[in-house]
Amino acid sequence: MLIELNSPCSLPLGAARMETKPGAATSLLGLTLKFPLVQLAAQKRPGGLYVTGPRAHLAHQQAERYLAHHHLDRQAEIEIEWAIPNHMGLGSEPLLGLSVARASAWITDGDVNDTPALAQAIGLGPEHAPAVWGFHQGGLLLVAGEGEAGQLPPVLRRASIEHNDKDKDWAFVLFLPHAPDDVSPTLEADRLAALLRAAPRLPADAGRLVAEQLWPAVEQDDIGAFAQALMALEQMNREALAQAGTAVTIAPDHQAILDLMRANGALAWGQSLTGLALYGLVRGAEASRELRRKIMAHVGHFGGTLLASITDNTGARHKVKDERLEDARLKPIKRVNPNS
Repeated sequence: MLIELNSPCSLPLGAARMETKPGAATSLLGLTLKFPLVQLAAQKRPGGLYVTGPRAHLAHQQAERYLAHHHLDRQAEIEIEWAIPNHMGLGSEPLLGLSVARASAWITDGDVNDTPALAQAIGLGPEHAPAVWGFHQGGLLLVAGEGEAGQLPPVLRRASIEHNDKDKDWAFVLFLPHAPDDVSPTLEADRLAALLRAAPRLPADAGRLVAEQLWPAVEQDDIGAFAQALMALEQMNREALAQAGTAVTIAPDHQAILDLMRANGALAWGQSLTGLALYGLVRGAEASRELRRKIMAHVGHFGGTLLASITDNTGARHKVKDERLEDARLKPIKRVNPNS
């Protein structure tokens, strides 16, 4: 038997200082997206730990971490079909780790649904809470910046961005550029840490913006108001980063793509606060296709990865099959085309 698993990615939308009874506290806002995704299959294989596919070296380390945490023997074969690209600021490392941990839990008869325990087993910290809860349940998530000692910070608010009409769905057009040769291997972690350090410099308006404008816009399906609030929140976060001495400069060729998004129907546009991914928010499938056509004409077929995504409102999904990886390779896991 084997387990097949699909996990979404997590786009950070910014930090905010939210009012609580003890006072203002840092919170993180993240949006769970269906693509790019982690897709893998795994089965029990006594006598070792065998991992193949994209980012296999990292996945092997994460599986070892899970097994060591539970004092378990190596007894797994994991085949990764897709992995979220590194450096993009979409939660590549924590979401691959959670995927591997869930597969490992199934193989060793552990609890596959206890996501906080999976996160603890592979050493994820409170800064990864939006990605962890996105893996667990999906959606737009406002998560506390800190939790009780040894506990995953809780979800303060959650909303679903529903998708019932392809002509009205909220769609994120994503461009994933090639990472420079000299990019730091810890780029995402470094930028996330910088964002948290800069959060105390955010104005109180950031918290009010989330509570009084951004969240009501989602509940009322008002994409225009959401886009306006999102752009304002991102600007506040970038100003706080600059004040903290950790300003992030967008490369000129990436800025040109953002300008193209703005000129061709995007209601909101920006670069992930923790990586290199560029996004543009549009309404409807046709607007998404048209924007992708414009970007493709600009960058060419080999300029980077271009795709569209909608919000994931369920989190990671898995199913158990009564077959072996050797048989599954004859009929590969069905992939969902993110460009359709």
